[in-house]
Amino acid sequence: MFAQAIARSAQVYGSAIAVQSRGRSWTYAEFTERVARTAGGLAGAGVQPGDRVAVLAANSPEHLLAMYAILWMGAVLLPINTRLSVEEMQVIAAEAEAVALFSDAANRASAERLLSARGMTSIALEDGAVGTLSLQALALAPAIDTATCAASDLAAIYYTGGTTGGPKGVMTASGAFLDQGLVLKQELAIEPGTVFLHAPPLFHLAGTGIAHGCTVGGATQVFLPEFAPHSFLDDVAQIKATHLSLVPTMIADLVERPGFQAAMAAVKRIVYGTSPITEDLLRRVMDKAPGVEFTQIYGQTECAGSCLFLPPERHVLSGPNAGKLASAGRASAISEVRIHAPDDRVLPVGEAGEIVLRATAVMLGYWKKPEVTAEAMRGGWLHTGDVGIMDADGFVRIVDRLKDMIVTG
Repeated sequence: MFAQAIARSAQVYGSAIAVQSRGRSWTYAEFTERVARTAGGLAGAGVQPGDRVAVLAANSPEHLLAMYAILWMGAVLLPINTRLSVEEMQVIAAEAEAVALFSDAANRASAERLLSARGMTSIALEDGAVGTLSLQALALAPAIDTATCAASDLAAIYYTGGTTGGPKGVMTASGAFLDQGLVLKQELAIEPGTVFLHAPPLFHLAGTGIAHGCTVGGATQVFLPEFAPHSFLDDVAQIKATHLSLVPTMIADLVERPGFQAAMAAVKRIVYGTSPITEDLLRRVMDKAPGVEFTQIYGQTECAGSCLFLPPERHVLSGPNAGKLASAGRASAISEVRIHAPDDRVLPVGEAGEIVLRATAVMLGYWKKPEVTAEAMRGGWLHTGDVGIMDADGFVRIVDRLKDMIVTG
C-alpha cells in the first residue's frame, strides 16, 4: 500500500530531486526506478513477500532506497538500532527470523558478527565489500511491480526497549505508513520545493515517519551519516534547508553556537520531539530564530511515531493562542486521545492519568507477544504508559514518562 505511494510520487514529481547527500542526488524518477530494480534483485536473491529483511546502517540515500525496496516487494522491513550491542542485535534478528541484512561500511564489523551468528543473505549498501552482494548489483535486476498489499498487512517491525521484559517488536502496518506520511505532510507543510534535512536516525520511526511524509509530499530529503554539531549549521546553510528535524538535545547544542542565526536564513520550519523540551529552551530558540515556525511531535513507536502535534500558531508568547508551550500538542487528524485512570475510566479535563489513544496508525501488536499486546491494547485503546493532563482545548501536557523514549545527541 505504501509502495503505491512511492510509485505515485515518481509519476507526480519525477524530475524533482528526491534524495541527496554529500554531492550526489537522484530525482524521484531515478530513485523509484532503482527501488523497483532493487526489489527485483531481492526477489532474485530468494527473498519472498512477508520475509523479514534487516537494515543496519547510518542515514543515507541508500538506506532509504533499501527500506523502500523491501516495502516495494512486500517483504517486511526490520530496522536495527546501530547503537545496540551485537548481542542485542542477534536477539532481534533471531526472534524476527530475518533472512537478509543490508549494512553499510560504518556498521560492517557488527554486521559480520551478526551474520556469523545467523545465516542471512548479506547485502552491502556500497560497492567493494568482499564476499557479499551489493545494493548496486541488486539494482541491475529487472524492475518489478509493487506488491499488492492491504492496509492491514505487516510492513515493518521496529524493536523498542521496554521498561520490563526486554525488547519488543512493534508491528507496523502498510496503511499506518501511508496515513502517517499524509498526516506529516500536512502538519509540517511539506511540499515540492521543501528541502528537509534529517537528523534523527532512519532506524527509528522519528526518522522514518518524516521520510514518508517527504516522499508523499514531493520534498527533497537530505541525509547526513551522523549529527555533528560542529558542522551541522554549515550543512544547513550550504544546502539551504527549509525544514529541520531535531531532538531537544540537538537544539540545546546548536542554539548558542556562533552562526546559528545566519544558518536559519532559509529555514521555514523546525520539527522537534521524541524527548521532553524545557519551556526555557523553546523560548530561547524561538527568540534566536524569529522567522522560523516550530512544530512539536509527540508519539511512540506503537503509534507509528506521532499522535499529538503542537502547531506553529501555538508557538507564541502572547495573544489568544498563547499559553500552550508546555503542551505536547493535540490529537492528529487520524488519532483519538483520552486520559484514563488506572481502572481505565475516562478522566475529566485537568486530571492526570495515562495517555491512551486509538488511531489508524496504531500497531498491529508486538511480534510473538500476544499477552503483552493484549495488555497494551486493552479495551481497544493503546496504553502509552505516559502520564498526561488534557486541557479544555484538547492539548495534552506530559507529566511523567513511564516508557523509554529515544534521546539523540
